[in-house]
Amino acid sequence: MKMFLVAAALLALLLSSSHAQDTDTKCNTTAQGDLVLLVDGSWSVGRINFKILRNFIARMVSVFDISPDRVQIGLAQYSGDPKTEWHLNAHSTKASLLDAIAKLPYKGGNTMTGMALNFILQNNFQTSAGMRENSRKIGILITDGKSQDEIVFTSQSLRENGIELYAVGVKNADEGELRSIASDPDDIHMYNVNDFKFLVDIVDELTINLCNSVKGPVPFSAAKNMNVYDETSTTMKVTWGAAEGAAGYMILYRPTNATEPQLEQAIRVGGEVTNVQLVQLTPSTAYSISLYALHGEGLGGTGVTLPVPPVGVLTITDVTHSTMKLRWDAAPGAVRRYIVTYKSDEGDLKEAEVDGNIVTLDLSGLISQTEYDVAVTPVYDEGPISPLLGTAITGAKALSQSDMDKKKDQSMRRGGTRDTPLPYSHGPV
Repeated sequence: MKMFLVAAALLALLLSSSHAQDTDTKCNTTAQGDLVLLVDGSWSVGRINFKILRNFIARMVSVFDISPDRVQIGLAQYSGDPKTEWHLNAHSTKASLLDAIAKLPYKGGNTMTGMALNFILQNNFQTSAGMRENSRKIGILITDGKSQDEIVFTSQSLRENGIELYAVGVKNADEGELRSIASDPDDIHMYNVNDFKFLVDIVDELTINLCNSVKGPVPFSAAKNMNVYDETSTTMKVTWGAAEGAAGYMILYRPTNATEPQLEQAIRVGGEVTNVQLVQLTPSTAYSISLYALHGEGLGGTGVTLPVPPVGVLTITDVTHSTMKLRWDAAPGAVRRYIVTYKSDEGDLKEAEVDGNIVTLDLSGLISQTEYDVAVTPVYDEGPISPLLGTAITGAKALSQSDMDKKKDQSMRRGGTRDTPLPYSHGPV
């Protein structure tokens, strides 16, 4: 029950964040990108979380210029059997794409990720489905569970066909599987969060990396432009000549003679930087270093930070059979209003609203001897934040005088009449 109330608040938060992303932030590039989203719609996701997932996707794609000449986005949903919801060339405008995302149905079923990865290779990354020969081809997997079939060779087939893979895991996703699916380096292409409510924490970084993937890295000639110097046992410096028009640089480095396999590491810097220091290296180890210039204007725009989550508690007092009094600590900053939602196990969700300067509310018309979950959500101009939660159980309904007289009469009749006292006996002596 509490998770239902929290999910409702988080859904509103993602909606407001999606609107801000759509209106303010853009991926400024003239490059062509064909992105296919592969979305886990299995039973383990759940309908409430699937709503949060839809809004996460909307916010993620809203940074792109959607058109037949720029970025195209297709989507397939999978559980037992994968299904194409729409092909790359189905939506030629952002408005049409966002409308399709808002109406995306929940499929339900088992988690067959390997079958789904092969499905998008055979059905979505095809010229007949709208894929363009000279575009950057990117697949984005979003899943909440461990695959029930093989994923290593199918994801390798995608990468061998020039498709860059991102993997986003939620809750019960297997991190080892995510790393096997995602392209290198993992810290750019792999994400894993503990719950759907934390998707909002990764969406900005994910969109930046997707934008850079659409632009595509242009490699430097290491022989002419890059110099490695000042090596110590655990550090080394790298310098290079500036690339005309570069919005930033990416340095990838990996040990080539380490005793144990190590992952490739990545550093991103701005276009004005032409040197970095690599730190925390392994002594007596050779490193392979690659330098890439990222061309284009970069991911630019404005953003609105979320208000500080409320610090305080919700207190429930004066509980009767049909009423209770709520009092909560005021949230920091300029609160526009508070939305109060409450629900019993069997009842409908009810909602009340008070001004931002009010921190009390009396609830009435409740059912006796019933547990109620209560949530108080502060709402700012920028949108809602995390709610304060509480639980209380209503008492038994008090008997009226007439009801008490009736119960007394019933009790007396079981042992005699009201006017005739029962015989008294001392019992055996």
